[in-house]
Amino acid sequence: MMILKKYVLFMFIRVYLLTVTGLVGIYLIIDFFERVDEFMAKNAPLIDLVSYYVYKIPFIAGYMAPQSVLLATVITLASLAKQNEFTAMKACGISVTGITFPIIGASVLISVMVLASSEYLAPITNQKMNYIFFSKVREKATYGEIPKNDLWLKAKDHSIWSIDTFDLEKSILQGVIILVPDENFGIKQRIDALSAVWAVDKWFFIDGYVRHFNEEGLVSTEYFESRSFPVSESPSDFARVRKRPEEMSLREMYSTIQIHTQEGKDTTQKWIELHRNLSYPFISIVLALLAIPLSLRSSRHGGLLFCVGVNLAMGFLFSFLYALSISLGRGGTFDPVLAAWGPNLLFTALGFYLLLTMDSEKAFPI
Repeated sequence: MMILKKYVLFMFIRVYLLTVTGLVGIYLIIDFFERVDEFMAKNAPLIDLVSYYVYKIPFIAGYMAPQSVLLATVITLASLAKQNEFTAMKACGISVTGITFPIIGASVLISVMVLASSEYLAPITNQKMNYIFFSKVREKATYGEIPKNDLWLKAKDHSIWSIDTFDLEKSILQGVIILVPDENFGIKQRIDALSAVWAVDKWFFIDGYVRHFNEEGLVSTEYFESRSFPVSESPSDFARVRKRPEEMSLREMYSTIQIHTQEGKDTTQKWIELHRNLSYPFISIVLALLAIPLSLRSSRHGGLLFCVGVNLAMGFLFSFLYALSISLGRGGTFDPVLAAWGPNLLFTALGFYLLLTMDSEKAFPI
């Protein structure tokens, strides 16, 4: 029995590697013809072009993993059924669950590997890929750099900072305005300073004035040459490199959400992206659960092409509903958790239902 399970496992892995390699190759070829003109127009070195696509492979492999699992499952089971190997295994006393368990196990492992890649590998390679394309090819000087001019920041204590320039090396701010809100979201204090210097774990504001307000208007104005105020921000809060979503790990996305929550910002869209990145790798398991019963049932009624067609149709249906659910989540109709995980749970239940009704002769038993 163990030998037969290893046989199914190795067959699935072999087909999966061929499938994911083919899909990644097709994606790279299409993307190459879309991007190569820009590289040539900028006279980019060949090493940059090659490096760009090498760094892009982890992202594409993770993106194509669910589709590869679906096709590998279909081809593996259809091949076993075509050569009557599946029937022979059942005659030896191995249940359908026992025969297909290696495929499910491999799908779980692939999902975990994609999740690990999205946390540790893909953010690094995506950042290098984007640096080549946006900084070297498109020559965006501000890409990947800490913003230094015309900064706006909502602080942890909900005060609003406006800064003309920021010197990271010297920890100096130029042209500082701080608006401090009251309980009713009005302005109770405004601090204007020509500059601010970070020293002894606090900001010292130079050449400025502070104005106090109440509901009726301006109450008082105090001028100062050098003064420290109890503010919550430090130079590190202004020294954050703006990353694109694909350049952030799951932990970085979660930390960003926590910071924005403390600052009082709307984090709905960021929660959607976090849960989407968490749920997407597990689509491989969902599609494997769907492909197993659909492949075995459809193989009774047609050949490999019919089997592939039925499963691809189900895969397209899942992809459509998943994209629709994410869109509804971004629009505020669905909760972020429901938007990202709802389709997975729905089609997982459908997969288990089809597995439990394997003995039915109907393609879709109702």
